Amino acid sequence: MTNSQSIFVTKHGAPNVLQFKNDTLEDPKTGEVCVKIKYTGINFADIMGRMGLYPTAPKPPYVPGFEIAGIIEKVGDDSNRSLIGKAVVGLSRFHGYSTHANVPVEQLFFIQDKWMDVAAAFPVNYLTAYFMMVHQAAIRENEWFLIHGIGGGVGVAALQIAQHLGVKIIGTCSGWKHENIREMGVEHLIDYRTEDFKSRVLEITDGRGADVIIDSLGGKALKNSYGCLAEFGRLVSYGFSSAALGTKKNYLKILPEYFGMPKFNPMNLMVKNKGVFGFHLGLIQKRHDLVKRYGALLLKWLDEGIISPKVDSVFSMEKASEAHQYISDRKNFGKVLLMNEE
Repeated sequence: MTNSQSIFVTKHGAPNVLQFKNDTLEDPKTGEVCVKIKYTGINFADIMGRMGLYPTAPKPPYVPGFEIAGIIEKVGDDSNRSLIGKAVVGLSRFHGYSTHANVPVEQLFFIQDKWMDVAAAFPVNYLTAYFMMVHQAAIRENEWFLIHGIGGGVGVAALQIAQHLGVKIIGTCSGWKHENIREMGVEHLIDYRTEDFKSRVLEITDGRGADVIIDSLGGKALKNSYGCLAEFGRLVSYGFSSAALGTKKNYLKILPEYFGMPKFNPMNLMVKNKGVFGFHLGLIQKRHDLVKRYGALLLKWLDEGIISPKVDSVFSMEKASEAHQYISDRKNFGKVLLMNEE
């Protein structure tokens, strides 16, 4: 048994439903290790889970959190005893907002200690971007690539991968983030709050449209994303952030977005020569071999300086509610982390 402290979603609601409490953790099972967590990445899925909008989240009370970086403290079987003390980063199926978590060894990557303070900004964002761009959409050099939310965690990851692959980038984000994104080498930016991104994408591409689009917005925006897709274009939907405006579940905002989401007809896709995909990293069940392969490649790119996670800010574990409010207010440029100060 391990004594720990965790952030619990005590009920669905605003950020103040997050509470820091003492917790206990069973010893790791065979194939698992107990990680003493140093940093935890906050993802938009955590925000939606807190609001009651994430369908696969447990019922409250539960401990959120999908990605962690830390040190292996205990092992579930003697064959892994040599792993104690190793620095790791990886995916947790909830329970990341804690000082300790039991995680299957297969979901962890070993890292150099020097990467500890940025590693928790890596797994969910970069794996999500890579799977969508390369595995599903098979993005190619010189294609037009529209990244919604280019100033967020997945957006920055997709931007950096796209630059390495020689892709032409268009991004949507709040206007105040444009200068930072331009400094990263992106010319074509759209303020989704004040501009019609569909017409702007068609203008930028001389009427052709984007070859690949990754869409975290969902709702009505997904229809417009499909509308600015080029022939042979590929659209990947991976979120519903348009339903998570504000800090609480609001059906007056959610329902119009939900019912405004397009229904894709196979015959229409055939006639248009277009493709639509969906992606959810947390629901991969039978292809963990791909997660390991792509994770290893991305860590190699991290060592080589090809990718570089952008950490906007770090909050102490006790201030998780403030961190959620900060993200809900769209103040972050890049990743927000929680830090265990023990």
